[in-house]
Amino acid sequence: MPLKPLTWLVLVPVWAVLAWLPAKAEPVLEKEIIEPAAITEAIELEKRIDAQSALPAPAHTPWFEVREGDVPVVVSAPHATMPFREGKYRFADGAGTAALAVLLHELCGVTCIYTTFESPSDPNFYDDNAYKAALLGLLERHHAVLVLDLHGSHPYRPYDLDFGTMEGRSVLGHDHLVPELAACLRREGLVNLSSNYFAASTNATVTRFASAHGVPAVQLEMNSTWLSPDRGDLEAHRFAQLLEALVRFVNVQKARLAAEGKR
Repeated sequence: MPLKPLTWLVLVPVWAVLAWLPAKAEPVLEKEIIEPAAITEAIELEKRIDAQSALPAPAHTPWFEVREGDVPVVVSAPHATMPFREGKYRFADGAGTAALAVLLHELCGVTCIYTTFESPSDPNFYDDNAYKAALLGLLERHHAVLVLDLHGSHPYRPYDLDFGTMEGRSVLGHDHLVPELAACLRREGLVNLSSNYFAASTNATVTRFASAHGVPAVQLEMNSTWLSPDRGDLEAHRFAQLLEALVRFVNVQKARLAAEGKR
């Protein structure tokens, strides 16, 4: 009597069944980008800015710095130092955000703007201040195609990073931006990602300001456990992973611009 189909299945070795299944592609490995010297530089910059976070800028010295690059991407760190809002100074996000902006400038050629002393007017809450005026000049002068606004988030929050896009409006139809950035972050170990817990839609945020001037923008609320390379080897390693992810993302945008003949 012929065997039933299920009986034949039992008689077939497991390895033979697996051989019939399509092979899963192995992930493509890439060479690392970030060197230890970059993290050492970030630590030194973080310590210097943190030490003056609650100090007013010296006379004739601006309370923020700009480093201009040749890539039409602007990276902002408006809360690297203590900002003045609604009659009082608030806590800073930490100078790790400024260090991240500077390293992206050095490694990718983006333009960055970041606070270096206490801010007399919160750049992420008010529009009528010198920081926003300088930012507008950068957007226009460099024909910016993207703004990344860097912020630190409380270490107790469950996410590694939260994307603030005004519920999708701030990317101005460039819907590839957040998925591409998310892919780069996950690849480097930032896997718990959130969307619009801090949507950047309330108050005069940098993201709202940039998108209102026709430039796609994303607010990155990064858990502060990724932003403190000076606290030890593990924290420095996490900062390096975050920096590597953002460098890879900017490089993707640079490749797209080159393919479109815009750079």
